[in-house]
Amino acid sequence: MTMNLANIVSEKEKLSERARQNLEQNQALIEQASREIRTMSHLLHPPLLDEVGLDSALRWYIDGFSDRSKITVETKLASGFSEDVPRDMALSVFRIVQESLTNIHRHSGSPTALVQIDRSPREITLVVENEGKGIPAQIESKISSGELTGVGLRGMRERVRQFGGHLDVRSNGHGTRIVAVLPIPNVPDDEDKNTRSVR
Repeated sequence: MTMNLANIVSEKEKLSERARQNLEQNQALIEQASREIRTMSHLLHPPLLDEVGLDSALRWYIDGFSDRSKITVETKLASGFSEDVPRDMALSVFRIVQESLTNIHRHSGSPTALVQIDRSPREITLVVENEGKGIPAQIESKISSGELTGVGLRGMRERVRQFGGHLDVRSNGHGTRIVAVLPIPNVPDDEDKNTRSVR
């Protein structure tokens, strides 16, 4: 489409003023769609997740999200938290962070967010919180009772459940806090018992 449009653009002086305006608008729309397709393909399968691991992939995504949304995101990731984490669990952690930050951008009105990951010998605890307007009490009640109202929250809960973990959502008029706990399968018995330090 871009190449075909380029051929038309090269002869745009032969078109009427209205046609030239439509042509320029279409050119801008195609360029925008192309950018969004590239971004979506990266988000659907983040290349850094396989290339350099979950830690770097999360930092890459959070930095990009902060730049695009103008939301200041504080990141606290425990040192070595992604070691020996199965790929499907790493992808789930990435998706939960992604969905949580997207919800913050769409609904919270918060200028800031926090992404914190702690790692104990046998589980990962992920916290994403903001200082926005919070979730209305009626919706929070449905969330607490399991009657999730949004596709995003249902998806997060299912991702956590597949590993035998749990998801907790708490909100008030001063923000929302999401906590996901995911047990790590097949943890060696001799793994260091000390919780990893946050950096």
